Amino acid sequence: MQSHYETYKGWSVSVQISAHLSRIDPDRKLPDYVPRVVITEHFDDGFRDREVADGHSYPTIDECIAHGIQTAHEYIDKKAEGPKKAVHH
Repeated sequence: MQSHYETYKGWSVSVQISAHLSRIDPDRKLPDYVPRVVITEHFDDGFRDREVADGHSYPTIDECIAHGIQTAHEYIDKKAEGPKKAVHH
């Protein structure tokens, strides 16, 4: 199966195919693929891996990998923004 590895804004990103749903349900007409997205946040004294849920399946391996990358980037972008500050009116 195809995998994708990259570094995005200093975080390591790994996207793999974690499931091929036609193997789970052989009566499915179309094969669906589910991404497994793991990001690694690096610190001065170590690192932390996080699995990020995509929550969807895709009809092709290429779409699955592309959406897994998008999921990782969106997660990292939100984390890079930092905590939201409360707005008092």
